[in-house]
Amino acid sequence: MYSNGDQIIHPRYGAGTIVGKKKLTFKGKSRAYHVVELVGNRGEVMIPVEAAVDMNIRPAIEDLTIIEEVFALPPAVLSDDYRSRQAKIQKKIQTREPEAMAQALRDLYWREQNDKLTSVELKMKSSLIKMLSHEIAVICAETTVEMANSQLMGMLHRMIQSGEADAPADDSEST
Repeated sequence: MYSNGDQIIHPRYGAGTIVGKKKLTFKGKSRAYHVVELVGNRGEVMIPVEAAVDMNIRPAIEDLTIIEEVFALPPAVLSDDYRSRQAKIQKKIQTREPEAMAQALRDLYWREQNDKLTSVELKMKSSLIKMLSHEIAVICAETTVEMANSQLMGMLHRMIQSGEADAPADDSEST
């Protein structure tokens, strides 16, 4: 399914590039593994070839268009009840899909501009920035995680400055 040079997102370890395959034998049973170099010099991880689909590994986004399009939309209305607000954001994070994560980040960032975030929401925002920055770094050649983080933060600042986030949209429209 995947081959050398493919950029993937592992649900636990994040973004990386497949750099090879290894065959390992354990207790007499031989298994093929993808060797994935994680973005940001965080090491390598080996993924069993036959289990890649079951592990919810997905290809990285091809460009920043999906994130830019989400940031161009008005934010969703988030509940004043922190429990339901956090549950909604957590549900989007758990999908590990770039569009849902960008929506969650957009909504949290907008809320932070107008109201305080709880400590849990601040951690969620930080986690989303990290995940999306890693994905940007893996798809943009010669881009470090730090540069990708700056690029993402710039996109968020432009979103606020452009007035795209003046008012939240009805929840059903942007989710």
